[in-house]
Amino acid sequence: MRSKKNVIISIIVIVLLTVIVILTISVNKERKESKNNMEIIRKNYNLLTASINKYNEIRNKYNDLSSVLIMDSYKDKEKELSELFNNYTAEIKNIDNYINNISLRCNGLYNDNEINKVCNSYALVYEKVINLYASDVDNYNEFINEYNEYKNDNIITIEKIHDYIDYNKDGKYEGRDVNEKNQSKKES
Repeated sequence: MRSKKNVIISIIVIVLLTVIVILTISVNKERKESKNNMEIIRKNYNLLTASINKYNEIRNKYNDLSSVLIMDSYKDKEKELSELFNNYTAEIKNIDNYINNISLRCNGLYNDNEINKVCNSYALVYEKVINLYASDVDNYNEFINEYNEYKNDNIITIEKIHDYIDYNKDGKYEGRDVNEKNQSKKES
C-alpha cells in the first residue's frame, strides 16, 4: 500500500516538475522572441527614419525642379529628373522593406513604450509617404504627357510602383492632394 502511494506521489511530482519546466521554457522563449522583435523593430525604425530623410531630400529637390519646369527647357533637365525619379523609386523600395519588417512584428503590445509608439504610428507615416510619392509621379507623368503632345515627342513616363493607399484603413488617404499643384487643380 505504501509503495503505491509513493509511486503515485512520485508520478505527481514528476508531472508537476515537467509542467513547471515546460512553462519556464515557454515563457523564456516568448521573452526571447519579444526581445528579438523589439530589436528588429528598433533597427528598422532607425533605418526607416534615415530613409525618410533621404526621401525628403529627393522630394525637395523634385519640388524645386518641378516648380520652375517649363516645356521649352525640359530637355535640359530631363536626365537630372530621370535620375531623381530612379533615386526616388529606390528609396520608396527601401521604405517598403523597413515598413514590412516593422509591420510583421507589430502584432501585440510590448513592455517598451517606445516600441509601442512606433507600432502605433508607422502606418500613418507610411501612408503619407506613399501617397506623396504617387502624387509626384502622377504630376510628373502628366507634365510628360503634355510635353509629348506639345513637342510631338515620345518621352517615356515614370513607372509608378505604388498607387494611392489607405494603409491604416481609416478612410483617409494621408498625403494625397497635399501637393500644391493638386490643390490649385482642385480650386480651378
